[in-house]
Amino acid sequence: MKRKVLDLKPTQFAVGMLEVEEKIAVVRGLKKKQVHKYIDENPIPVVISPHSEFYIVDHHHFLCVCYHTGIKKVKVKVVDDLSKSKMSYDQFWRWMLKNRNAYPFCQFGEGPRSSIYLPKDIRGLADDPYRSLAWFVRKSGAFDESSRNYAEFKWANFFREHRLLDRHGPRCMPMALKKAVKLAQSQSARRLPGYDKLNFKELAETLKKADKKSVEILKSEKL
Repeated sequence: MKRKVLDLKPTQFAVGMLEVEEKIAVVRGLKKKQVHKYIDENPIPVVISPHSEFYIVDHHHFLCVCYHTGIKKVKVKVVDDLSKSKMSYDQFWRWMLKNRNAYPFCQFGEGPRSSIYLPKDIRGLADDPYRSLAWFVRKSGAFDESSRNYAEFKWANFFREHRLLDRHGPRCMPMALKKAVKLAQSQSARRLPGYDKLNFKELAETLKKADKKSVEILKSEKL
């Protein structure tokens, strides 16, 4: 089943725009057939609400990339269909939160916010630079990808608590990345989803990847 990108409703308030921009660059380098394959291989998981609205429960960054690269329709995978349910609006959102199908915290890590303030479509998502930092840290190998919905927001808030970007602004992202990699290996991170203690050699390799990414970030002139 395919749906229009702008018909799909977000269940979170923000994404990491640096992550989105990196993925946009990748998609723009693909040929037309590769783009179609990319869409087919990345179906968007959705919940159909009692009012027959399609709510995204994962892949918000992917959907942002699709919108900004001119992709009009995407493949969706229905994980729950509540279109015949008699749930009230409030009951539906309590069900969504209970099942971890929504992340009610804003780009400042504050909340929970009421669902009435969620963006109407993907264009309304705010930028959370700490979410981008969390993605860079995971890609460096400092923690594992988790199947738990919104796991990287847990890491984003962890880095936010340590104010890794606040002290010097977004341009300190490369410096913050190296600090975040080490912080992700500390005992204070052990309860976070995907935490994985690296040995000395693995940590050295991860820091090397972080250094390489730092250079790329500085050269991108997006900060």
